[in-house]
Amino acid sequence: MNKARQLFLRRKAINDKEIAHYSKYIFNGHFVIFLTIAFGALMMQYSQLLKHLPDNINYNLIIGVILALFTVTPLRTYMRSADSIFLLNFERNMNTYFKYAIIKSGTTRIILFIIISIILTPLYMECTASVIGLICAVVIGIWMIYSGLIMRYYMMKLSIERIYISLLIFLMSLSSIYCALEGIPSITVTILLLSSGYIYLLKKNAEMRLLDFVGFIDYEHERYQSQNKIINMFTDVKGMKDKAKRRRYMDVLLPRKSTYTQKHMFEFLFIRNFVRSSDNMWIIIRLVIIGCLMMWLIHEPIVAMIIGMFFCYAIVMQVSQFYKMQAFSLWPKVWPTPEQLVLKGFKQFMLKLCIVTTTIFALSYIVIYPAQFYYVLLMYVILLWTTNNVTKKIEKRMKLLRD
Repeated sequence: MNKARQLFLRRKAINDKEIAHYSKYIFNGHFVIFLTIAFGALMMQYSQLLKHLPDNINYNLIIGVILALFTVTPLRTYMRSADSIFLLNFERNMNTYFKYAIIKSGTTRIILFIIISIILTPLYMECTASVIGLICAVVIGIWMIYSGLIMRYYMMKLSIERIYISLLIFLMSLSSIYCALEGIPSITVTILLLSSGYIYLLKKNAEMRLLDFVGFIDYEHERYQSQNKIINMFTDVKGMKDKAKRRRYMDVLLPRKSTYTQKHMFEFLFIRNFVRSSDNMWIIIRLVIIGCLMMWLIHEPIVAMIIGMFFCYAIVMQVSQFYKMQAFSLWPKVWPTPEQLVLKGFKQFMLKLCIVTTTIFALSYIVIYPAQFYYVLLMYVILLWTTNNVTKKIEKRMKLLRD
């Protein structure tokens, strides 16, 4: 048992150390200032919403859906590919290993769940003002986080599809939390008994099953990649892998064949790799959607402009990570062309992509705040300044590598 505990805690410590390493690059002074401004603006907008709540909206259902979503908790096991070989003789102790995985995963999610509950409390008290209902909803949510993780463990052991596991946990949480918010506290006892009985049945069915090492390893690999994708939005992550997918409907974005010359060859290849990327393209799309949504929610022209400028900056930095992933691969070295053509092709690709995304932000800002339309010029200023600095840093790095 001690060996299983030590193994898990050692692996968790390694992962926490890795997150802490990248956090110091993510939460720099500029980003902390932006988060402070954005959080303050959102809280101010939230307080204004509470004073003028629209009627005929089921706010308890909205709160229930939000809280239920946060009860669907991923199980971080930190398992590795080699475990399917080297931990086979350790399988009898893996229950202890997963016990600590459930405790640590649940504790982290409970902290986040309580923070979200505190933020939503003023909205609930404004609409229903039932302290008992709120307490019961929070208790049910905390219980469902831990019981949901136990269900996930046993259901994965039974090789049940993960989407069905998450859907089951969400529906159980939503129905019970919503009933509690609506003033039916007795649902707390019902959900405790129901989930406990379901866990007992799952345990009885799974206790004779061998551990599906491959399934748990694949699941942990997906969780680890998701973690890296979030970090990669802000800084370069070592060992980040991307998958390519053929998207014929995006071929219209590629340069015409008439321009496919030595001068434009690498621009074409950067664009093609980007539109076929499984991660990088969707990261940019998510940043654009989140940025436009935040500008719409703020209702403060100056703060919304700061947010727009930040997302323009973030997208340029994200695209620069794409160069690092591609420029040191095999394909830029296949053709006997000058190295400067690779960098020039990337500059052309980056400038076009960033102009498109900045224009989307600018048009969104003009639609939301037409009276302050001239502020959008600042977005293009930050775009040109950032792209210029990024390209200089890349050129300097390439020069150092040559030396």
